[in-house]
Amino acid sequence: MTKSAPVEYVKVCATHGVGFFYIPGTDTCIRIGGRVSFATQFAQYRTLAADKTNFIAAGRIQVDARTATQWGTLRTFVRMDIASRTGQQHGATSTLRNHGPSGFNATGVDTYNRAYKYVEIDKAFIQFAGLTAGRATSFYDFYQTDIELTNFSITSNASSTNLLAYTAKFGNGFSATISMEDPTFRRNPLFFGGVSGANPATAVVTSPFVGLNGGVPNAGLCLNGTVVGCTFAAPVWTFNANGERVGYAYVDASQRLNVPDFVGNLRVDQGWGSAQLSVATHQMSVGTFSGGVTNGGFAARPDAKFGYAIQGGVKFNLPFIAPGDALWLQAAYAKGAMSYTGMSAPIGHDSAIEGGIGGGGRFGVSKIDGYIDPTTGDIKQTTTWSVAAAFLHYWTPQLRSGFVATYGQLRFPNGARVTGPMGNMYANNSGIYSPYLRDYNMFVGLTNLVWSPVKDLDIGVEVLYQRLDIAKGRVYDANKYGTLTGKTTTFDDNWLTRLRIDRTF
Repeated sequence: MTKSAPVEYVKVCATHGVGFFYIPGTDTCIRIGGRVSFATQFAQYRTLAADKTNFIAAGRIQVDARTATQWGTLRTFVRMDIASRTGQQHGATSTLRNHGPSGFNATGVDTYNRAYKYVEIDKAFIQFAGLTAGRATSFYDFYQTDIELTNFSITSNASSTNLLAYTAKFGNGFSATISMEDPTFRRNPLFFGGVSGANPATAVVTSPFVGLNGGVPNAGLCLNGTVVGCTFAAPVWTFNANGERVGYAYVDASQRLNVPDFVGNLRVDQGWGSAQLSVATHQMSVGTFSGGVTNGGFAARPDAKFGYAIQGGVKFNLPFIAPGDALWLQAAYAKGAMSYTGMSAPIGHDSAIEGGIGGGGRFGVSKIDGYIDPTTGDIKQTTTWSVAAAFLHYWTPQLRSGFVATYGQLRFPNGARVTGPMGNMYANNSGIYSPYLRDYNMFVGLTNLVWSPVKDLDIGVEVLYQRLDIAKGRVYDANKYGTLTGKTTTFDDNWLTRLRIDRTF
């Protein structure tokens, strides 16, 4: 009688936590998990251009594999998000939003990207002996919209980025990390416009066209015959040997990948909570001239410029109020790196001129890291700062609420509008009420209520309010045909309500 082969039974692996089991025949433990999510929301825009409702159906699969070695734990983690979503509240295709950035048109009826799907590798990293390599959460970030359903608050939260990092642990919860990170996911555009008119001495600057790392400039630029093609244009005046302005050249404003962002942090995690101090550098680097230099002369080629950011955050565990309660406080400042303060997050990443959540608004603002000065060719950088407070409270073990208030400001260099950085763009009457290159302030506040009737099932509703204020002066109100009627405003705001149901496993 033939003896049957022994059966390899799955064994529980308690070494690395709940849910792990041994891969049969190996000493590697694995945990498989994921999430299914449904969300729908309603926004009360002050414009008829944006959809007021949308829907999201999303799935997530993640695998966590760990092996004990003489060097410590060898960990491999991968997470994939797959979703179908509709409605323009997320912005156009590929706008960074709550469930991942990489959207593409869906099958069936699709009018102006109102239906699209995506597959996103949200996480894929290896950890070993203090090293982290792959796609992971930026080591700059601290509060990462932990208790929000919409993820629209003004906080640094790049979701995920490609990085190589080393973390040193000093004991008693103290650690330090240095990280080399992909700047692509932190990048915002440079402002650029076009000059029209055959005579440079009397040329006027037309309305700016702004896009993500380039785009198609305005028609006047394309038709004046001075530019080869219609891509990536930022005008820089040219001068003769006597310092007289004789023409202009166009700089390729598409930013290059030359130097990674370098991030460092000091962190402590103890029973009372956590605290972290983070710093980051970010380079802005553009190309050469497009189409040559007009009318002879010479122009200053923009040099690359480094920006920076600094952030401090603290989290307090508050079990004496209720088990699970916590309070986050955070502040950040950046120059030429607005993503690190979160001032770019609530108004999208696809366009440098956008206002309101998802782009619906009464006016647009220049959401940029800087602009190229046409007189000197220098890259001028914006400065931003933000503060955030978030409180999580459990009313009962099954019922909890989040309360979040965030505020931020963006400021342009002195003289950005006084001298007219694109010549006389803002010197004429039509430019007086233009919103571009204006300082602005932003507030986002929200509250939610989440019910967990059984373990790992969340049913939540969130109400969010956003307000965008021009820091000084007034701008045309697009909803009242301001350029034709003369109607102006100083602010735009929006209410948004989201219902979300998550099943985590």
